[in-house]
Amino acid sequence: MTCFTEFAFLVFAQGEVPPAGGGGNGFNPQFLLLMFAAIMVMFFVMSLPQKRERKRWNDMVEALKKNDRVLMSCGIIGKVHAVHKEKNEIVVKIDDDSNTKMTFSLGAVTKILEQPSKDSGDEK
Repeated sequence: MTCFTEFAFLVFAQGEVPPAGGGGNGFNPQFLLLMFAAIMVMFFVMSLPQKRERKRWNDMVEALKKNDRVLMSCGIIGKVHAVHKEKNEIVVKIDDDSNTKMTFSLGAVTKILEQPSKDSGDEK
């Protein structure tokens, strides 16, 4: 059995390792390079949608302003009362009647909802 340095020298010097025990195919370094390239391509293909989603979320958080309706990750829907980006917090007004407010992490914001229109009631 040869040591690793001799093996590496044989691979790169001759392009292939001589078959052990006669007959059969030796190790093909092009296959190793192809597999490495395939893994790198898969990594980039899988990370691109995640980067796109993260950018969309960052843009959404930057656009948050008072009185926007937001959906939180816990399912609570409310109006933005205040955004404290330096503290990574958002204060959401849950109930207009009792003036109930809750403080959340900015990471809990799922999406900004459309404002309901005033004339969207049932007309008969």
